[in-house]
Amino acid sequence: MKKLLTLAAVAVVAIACASKSDVEALRKEVEALKTAQAQMAKQLGGARPAPQQPRALPSTIDMTGAPFKGSATSTVALVEFSDYECPFCIRHFSQVMPSIQQAYIDTNRIRYMFRDFPIDELHPQSIRAHVAAHCAVEQGKFWDLHNRLFSKAGSHTPDELLARAKESGLNAAAFSACVAADKYSATIRQSTQFAISLGASGTPFFVVGKFDPKTNQLTPIKTIPGAYPFTQFQQTIDAALK
Repeated sequence: MKKLLTLAAVAVVAIACASKSDVEALRKEVEALKTAQAQMAKQLGGARPAPQQPRALPSTIDMTGAPFKGSATSTVALVEFSDYECPFCIRHFSQVMPSIQQAYIDTNRIRYMFRDFPIDELHPQSIRAHVAAHCAVEQGKFWDLHNRLFSKAGSHTPDELLARAKESGLNAAAFSACVAADKYSATIRQSTQFAISLGASGTPFFVVGKFDPKTNQLTPIKTIPGAYPFTQFQQTIDAALK
């Protein structure tokens, strides 16, 4: 319930900051959150959740196998846990990520890595997109497909995913076989649970830390729990680089 309450609060703030084209989608997201919150409250008999202490971050996080771009040798990394159908994740991808890309990734100042965090309660089709992304890894086309996957809830039907895979240059037969095998769902669920264990109460969720390229171990420094403006990322990343 705490996760739903936090998400709803973030959603209200996001509506005030969104462009007119985003407002309707964000309002629908808030309504979905309110409905889910009411259902959870009913199940709990209206009880209020006990206050929780901030969770301590682990000393290291194993990032082996996580798709990355930017510097292969940088000792500073930004990790994003995201949901391809989350409107706040979409907003971050379209409005903030280009600035991060230009300032830190294209200049090889950091390593940027992506991890799965689909929220089934809000976006039950989103996991299809995350499975598709893992299948793109098999063909060395993760980022080609990744950049086409952030889209509104319900837009990741099998036909639409296949069309995007073809646009990304993937072998259609191999892609379809991989998706049908559904061999990545368990890995995606584990990533979601891990994000929650780090204290994530909504998407997107970011971790900035020191990275060891030899061991693929990330030592977390600070988390950024939400779709904040570029200046927030700039301050946190610059502090880590120093």
